[in-house]
Amino acid sequence: MATNYVLVDFENVQPDSLAALAGGAFRIKVFVGASQARGRISFELSHSMQMLGANAEYVKIARSGPNAVDMHIAYFIGRLIEKEPNAFIYIVSRDTDFDPLVEYLQASGVACKRAKTIAEIARSIPKPKAPAQAPKSTRSAVPPPRRAHSDKLAPIIKQLHSLSGKPATRKKLSQTIANYFRQHGGPLADSAIEQLIEDLIRMKYVTQSGTKVSYNLSQ
Repeated sequence: MATNYVLVDFENVQPDSLAALAGGAFRIKVFVGASQARGRISFELSHSMQMLGANAEYVKIARSGPNAVDMHIAYFIGRLIEKEPNAFIYIVSRDTDFDPLVEYLQASGVACKRAKTIAEIARSIPKPKAPAQAPKSTRSAVPPPRRAHSDKLAPIIKQLHSLSGKPATRKKLSQTIANYFRQHGGPLADSAIEQLIEDLIRMKYVTQSGTKVSYNLSQ
């Protein structure tokens, strides 16, 4: 299962808390600039870091310099995708200088996105569903575990990014995804294709209005 990484550019964005990510499987690194004043980190942020335990840590930059934090984040991403090529990476920053890097990673098949706030990432966490009632039949079949789709999202994002004429309807998008996997690794079930489309919509790479779809693949 792919791991979700959240890399916070603390020089650019100072979240009050990371508690909103406690409900998801995230590993969080807060990159703090060398020149940032002591006491800048609030009690709420420190407390939420402690609650996340080993899944959250600070990365203090040793020296000041132009874009020093940005360079450290880019270096960490490079090391990360060497070890975990299927990881999903969120960069928390309002700095649009990250966008060319994000676009390059997406085109290379890496699942990466820049978010302006922690809340934006938290909204992408699937809400837990109410437990289904046990069937009345004496034979209760146990459904197979649902397969994670994150390993399939990255190549689809890359494929859509490369298309000059993108599918304009959900039906055409479904056909495009089906054709891609038919040529790369074998066909997918209709339910798996629909789940991939829902994931693209949930993560705001695709927007649906009626039967029409539009794209925001460079976010």
